[in-house]
Amino acid sequence: MMCFTSGNSYSWEKVPVPDSVDKKTKSPWNFSEDFENQEEGRLRTNKFLINDKGAGLKPFLIKEDPDGNKYLAVTVKHGWNHDPKKKRGEETERAEFQTRPKRAVGKEMWISFKTRLPQDFTHIDDRVLFFQFKNQFEQMGRSPLLGLRYYKNGNRLQIGGDTGGNPRKSMSREERYVHHIGTKYKNKGGNWIVRWEKDRREGKIRDEDDFKLTTNEPVSVTPLGEWSTYKIGIYNTKNDDGFVKVYKDNQLMFDYKGVTFDWRGRYKGSYIRIGIYRDSGKQFGIEYPDQTIHFDDFIVVSDEKTLDQILNR
Repeated sequence: MMCFTSGNSYSWEKVPVPDSVDKKTKSPWNFSEDFENQEEGRLRTNKFLINDKGAGLKPFLIKEDPDGNKYLAVTVKHGWNHDPKKKRGEETERAEFQTRPKRAVGKEMWISFKTRLPQDFTHIDDRVLFFQFKNQFEQMGRSPLLGLRYYKNGNRLQIGGDTGGNPRKSMSREERYVHHIGTKYKNKGGNWIVRWEKDRREGKIRDEDDFKLTTNEPVSVTPLGEWSTYKIGIYNTKNDDGFVKVYKDNQLMFDYKGVTFDWRGRYKGSYIRIGIYRDSGKQFGIEYPDQTIHFDDFIVVSDEKTLDQILNR
């Protein structure tokens, strides 16, 4: 959708870091990717990676709208993108487009992307994750710091993840209480309404006056076939001044303040992914329908002001 000048056959463009940004905390990624210089058909990854679980580039296609806008279409199919390392009863299917992993502890990142569910999109009664920011460790078995996930045939939107712990072990109830942050929204009459939320310092919060992570305001559910824009701010730090913010179409949906990196173990880097990661119907002896989600204008920069300037062009 956005127009940037590029000196090569790719759409990726480096975004300068303003002098006003503290170089110690600047994002390890500073780029914009609008897919406009890609040719229709198979994606060329250029400076990115894919997480396809054996399906290669087949799930990633560059398509063009009638108005000439190019975008990335990502598809998962039953048994096509399955993770061969998952045990029987834990099968998953995924196709994700991601940054190259970089060390991001003590870094501030502002992220944006557009997403669209096609008119013929079919939701499932299971997890469908379409974005994640994850701190990766050896033998990682935990959730990302931030994930955006559909549940309940698309009638639930869950935002959040894990801020720390032991990545090699399953999370105990006590650890989940300490390290999990999250908000669940319910689709009620075409609006996302907060149903539940939790941060590191609190248990389940049911009193509207005590809400910590949201404004408790309704947010419109985007109809099938229309684009929505997510804007995300993350300060990935061991200190109390960390944060995770999520906006959808300029409305704040998630606002966590506190420690965002409290892990033990060997840190391998962080990454940012857009795409689809879902539980497989194989877990239940059924076959989920094919799912395709559209993505565009994938941007990561070091400060909110720069991101807003790009989004407002």
